This record gives sequence, C-alpha cells and structure tokens, in this order.
Amino acid sequence: MSLDEISAATRIATRFLTAIENEQWDLLPGGVFNRGFVRAVARYLGLDEENTVAEYAAAAGDRPTVPVWTGSPPTVTPDHPWLAWILIAVIVGVIATGGWFAMRRILGLRASRRAAQLAAASATPPPGQPRLRETTEVVPVSAEPAPTRAPDAPALPQGRDTPPAPVSGSTSAPPAPPFLLKVEAEKTTRVTVDADAQRVYDGTMKAGEGRVFTVRDRIEISAGDAGALQLELNGKPLAPIGQAGHEGKATLTRESLKGTAGGGN
Repeated sequence: MSLDEISAATRIATRFLTAIENEQWDLLPGGVFNRGFVRAVARYLGLDEENTVAEYAAAAGDRPTVPVWTGSPPTVTPDHPWLAWILIAVIVGVIATGGWFAMRRILGLRASRRAAQLAAASATPPPGQPRLRETTEVVPVSAEPAPTRAPDAPALPQGRDTPPAPVSGSTSAPPAPPFLLKVEAEKTTRVTVDADAQRVYDGTMKAGEGRVFTVRDRIEISAGDAGALQLELNGKPLAPIGQAGHEGKATLTRESLKGTAGGGN
C-alpha cells in the first residue's frame, strides 16, 4: 500500500505521512493535528487507534497539557454587605408607613359614618311627635302677679274704745287685657324689643324666624333693616317701622292703640 493511496483516503498530505513514517516529528504541524493524523492512519489501516496514539505519544514525547487548579476555591464576598440591610430597612419602612396611612383612613371613614348616623338620628323626630315648621317663641312680658289677699287680721274684741271696721262697698276694675305683638323676619336683621320698660329681646333674627311678645302698656321695637320685619298686633298687620334697608324704630302704647287691633280697653 503506497503513501499516495493513504493520502487519498485520509486527506493527509504525503509529506506529513512521510514524516510520521520516518518519525520526524518536528516536521508535523504539532498539537492536536499530530494525534489526528496518527488516529486517521490507524483507522485506515485497521489498527487500534488508542494504542497507536499512545505509541506515538510515547515516541514523540507528546503529553497533553491540561491546566489543573490545585489551590482552594476563592471565597466570594459581597463588596457592600450594608446595602442589603439598607434595602430591608427601606422596605419595612414603606410597609409600616402604608399600614399607618391605611389605618388612619379607615378610622376617619368610621368616625364620619358614625357622626352622620348620629346627626340623622337627632334630626329625625320620634314616632308620633309632629314636626314643627317654624320656631315661634312666646315671651311673657311684665306679667302682673295675681292679687293676693292679706291675711285676715285677728278679730279685735268689740268694746267701748274699738271703732267699727269700715265696710268696703266698691270693687276694683279688672285689669286690661294684654297686647300680643307678633314679629316675623323676612330677612336676617338685628332686632331689639323693650316691653313695659324691660329689655325682652336683643339679638339677630334670621329669615323665616318669628317671635311673639306679650305687653300691657308700652312696647318699643327697633331693627337694623326696618323693611325686613312684619308686625301683627292681636292678629292684625301693622305698618312697617321704617324704610327698607335703613334702621327703624317704633313705640306702641296703649293710649296710641286705643280703638285699633283690639286695644280699646
């Protein structure tokens, strides 16, 4: 078998086959190529490839150079171990803050709902009680106390020096009926009322608010806006106490009201 036939079958140049046959190892390319050439020629010739390669390695002094690590494995340590603790602290802080805000929100909703329920319960009258449409307050003014009888004096023994008790043949006239003055505010204004020389009201009346005053002889009423008030005396309307938008004041006496609004007594 010629070298040309082996070269044609193994695709190895004839010069490399001649160098292998003559053991001229320095003419080969070296490295893994030499072992590949020897293995290919042994396979073509039907020889044991591993034994042939081992014989070549022993003859040529070709030893595989495989790097082997003989030291201990390096220890891998984080460059900044405190970064992990900072990240954990930030996460815990975010969770705690979110829980605190959520708890405040829940407590606020509960408190507002409770306040709304209490307001609705206080605004709803109990069953069977009629709902008042307006606030009308009756203020009794200068109510005269009921006449009281003096206790009977002890009877004196009738004698020579004791004068007889006088006999009263006349009775006192009944007191005149009081006036009822109703004051209603169409707009919010400051109002003062003096009845029988006594201040019975001093405040601000809101629109739609009404009050009733009882007076016997004299009443004085003043308002910051005279046109904001409507007056009724014993159920009969009275003229305004002044121009709308201006202060107004009026004085009503029994003498001036004789023959009007039921005050003829």
